[in-house]
Amino acid sequence: KPEENDMSDLNIDQFIQQTPVEAAYKIQSEQEAIDLAQQLAEKFAQGASERDQKRLLPVNELNEYSQSGLWAIRVPKEYGGLDASYRTVVEVFKTISSADGSLGQIPQNHFAILDTLIFDASNSQKKFFYDLVLKGIRFGNAFSEIGNKHVADFQTKIEKDGQDYIVNGKKFFSTGALLAHWVPIVAVGDDGNVYLAITPRETKGLTIINDWSSFGQKTTASGTIIIENVRVPAEYVVPVKSFENPTPTGAISQILQAAIDAGLARGAIEETIHYVKQYTRPWIDAKQDKATEDHFTIATIGDLKTRLKAAEAVLDLAADQVDLAIKA
Repeated sequence: KPEENDMSDLNIDQFIQQTPVEAAYKIQSEQEAIDLAQQLAEKFAQGASERDQKRLLPVNELNEYSQSGLWAIRVPKEYGGLDASYRTVVEVFKTISSADGSLGQIPQNHFAILDTLIFDASNSQKKFFYDLVLKGIRFGNAFSEIGNKHVADFQTKIEKDGQDYIVNGKKFFSTGALLAHWVPIVAVGDDGNVYLAITPRETKGLTIINDWSSFGQKTTASGTIIIENVRVPAEYVVPVKSFENPTPTGAISQILQAAIDAGLARGAIEETIHYVKQYTRPWIDAKQDKATEDHFTIATIGDLKTRLKAAEAVLDLAADQVDLAIKA
């Protein structure tokens, strides 16, 4: 039976600081991004179990993660970014997820938004939002809804009001929104088209409820968002074409999720090996002094690692195809 949780004592108040004081570090190469992810993963792993057990939001860790520059590696070069390949992005996601599944999950929608801007935003919008990301700003997520026919049957509405737009609706499974600086809201206009209204988290009428109570990945803050007459300037509203024409946006979200899953598998296997080395005994008939010398144990661990390596190899091939699709 899942434990009863009092969600009121989570460390939300620590996050009130909002906008970063300093711009995020600018990563110079894809190898530096991979190395930096490894360094952060080793650090994040130290308190991951306690955070998950006590449902402590990874506030400090998240700030360090985004200020490291890793959240900006997909910003195109023409806008001052690294424009990292998806092989590198996948490796970063796997590495962080292997240490802390929640920290691995939270940036998924942020990265998806960065590539949505490539396809759908105007040049001025790209410059504005990419500049924010280079400064360390994080995007959240207000996409999914409950009770609709399918994932793209949005009930959240957006309508023109003078020079602005007004958005009304309700979202759930809003991963990272509580911990974001800006929240992209997916809504449908009177014309039937889909729009992305990107607004600061503290915007009047935007209420983010920390009611996420999951079995795993307990600290992603994937709660409910209430959107009541939220006013968004027209320059922050992006018409989304990816629901009308084939684009790589769906594949991007899928490969990021697959990278998170592969990272979780990597972390689980490494924890299994650690447990076997530290705590297990050999089977009585193994005639070995240590469990790590048991042939059946060795074969089982070998099978797990082989399956993981195969999955990672497929991910790399898929990442190459995503890169080709983006540039097509």
